[in-house]
Amino acid sequence: MLRFWRRNAPGDAAASGDAVILSSAVPRWRVFACALLMIVNAAVSGLLLLQHYRVGAAVAAVGQVCGEGAQSGCETVAQSRYAEVRGVPVAAFGLAFSASLAVLLLLAAVAGAEARTAAALLAFVALLLALAIDVVLLGVQLFAIRAFCRLCLLTYAINALAVVLVRPIHRRFVAVREGLGLPAGRAAFGGWAVATVAILAAVLAGSLALRYRERLHSTSILGLPAAGTPAPLPPAGTPAAAGSDAQRYQEEARAAQEQARRLQDILDDGAKLDEYLTQKARRDFEQGAVRTFNLKGVPFKGPAEAPIRVVEFSDFLCPFCRQIASAFAGYIPQSANRVVVYFKNYPLDSACNSSLKQPVHSGACNVALGAICANEQGKFWPYHPQVSDVVSMAREAGLDAGALEACVNNPATRQKLGTEIAEGIQAQVQGTPTLFINGKKLPRLNDFVQTVDREATKMGLPPLSPPAGAAVPSH
Repeated sequence: MLRFWRRNAPGDAAASGDAVILSSAVPRWRVFACALLMIVNAAVSGLLLLQHYRVGAAVAAVGQVCGEGAQSGCETVAQSRYAEVRGVPVAAFGLAFSASLAVLLLLAAVAGAEARTAAALLAFVALLLALAIDVVLLGVQLFAIRAFCRLCLLTYAINALAVVLVRPIHRRFVAVREGLGLPAGRAAFGGWAVATVAILAAVLAGSLALRYRERLHSTSILGLPAAGTPAPLPPAGTPAAAGSDAQRYQEEARAAQEQARRLQDILDDGAKLDEYLTQKARRDFEQGAVRTFNLKGVPFKGPAEAPIRVVEFSDFLCPFCRQIASAFAGYIPQSANRVVVYFKNYPLDSACNSSLKQPVHSGACNVALGAICANEQGKFWPYHPQVSDVVSMAREAGLDAGALEACVNNPATRQKLGTEIAEGIQAQVQGTPTLFINGKKLPRLNDFVQTVDREATKMGLPPLSPPAGAAVPSH
């Protein structure tokens, strides 16, 4: 009794409270270490956010860790429908959370033991909630997407380690009130609140800017409308001058030197080089052979009666093909019902494509077979945007799994795929995406809009001025 009374004597209350706080305070080095982990997590989440919006350097960096194309679990996860929550990428939430927690821990670490204890307890609870969400996201990758993002797993592991670092000895929420009761604590938590609001605003604004950039980039892939009459190409040669053989040779030599000088000037001037390549691509298209493709039963977007028919040979596992698909999704509704795009499979996989000595996108043949079967079930376009394995893609598109499996294993399906690949080989398709406009091969993808405009002019169609949001039928 005496021992109990002495421990709880009124005069000892303040001292015992201070002793409890000091004894339960998380060491400063642990708080700093946890803040550093949160900074690393914020950097990884930022990289995944940039990769989600197809920023070239970020895609390449993630590819170094996760693999590229069909082998990239990070790519599969980033392009799945689970990568966003109400239009905001999951990576953006991770970036904001990690950055906010890093600011809290850094401010509290220099504010004193009371603030450090309070911040550690708040961080501990927040990280436990984050780990619970990480478990859910891991389950989504395991059971729904059936692919793993190594960088996502890294962020989960960092959160788990951070929980260990800031684990408080006494989990008393009164420590938060005590931390806020001191001027240093109020300053630290006030700074954290302001910083969190700023971080959320910056991440949201950055995400919106990246989304706009992605859409703008997708649109610009197809090029811009033609403006004015292009300048003629540099002359291919100079006629021989009349007179003696010596004079003729001298004139030819001077002409060759002049042509070499002009070509060198073009190579040295970026604008001239681009103009030259544009003119050459235009001439190659105009002089190209007109090919006929079998379009019966081929999935298409746009009005079937459109005067300008585009045939696209594509690979589901080709990242640039997905960008082209996004570009078409924005362009076709604005084409005033004059353009229809037909989709043909050309998987860059030696398992079914005899033109390849080794696979470029392993597994592309199976995905293409699934596309043919999805088309037979009338659900090609729900299947088209997915980038996972055939089973996951079928599930996402709402396909009958049993019918799909039977269709994929049907020799007739493989024969259909073989026919499309043979068409591509005969048309000298060497990569994806390859486009044909009214039967002629398009030399450069970013000349698409200009080429369509010229074809429309030849047909006597009026200048393009489509109504916004025009509906596009699809099959």
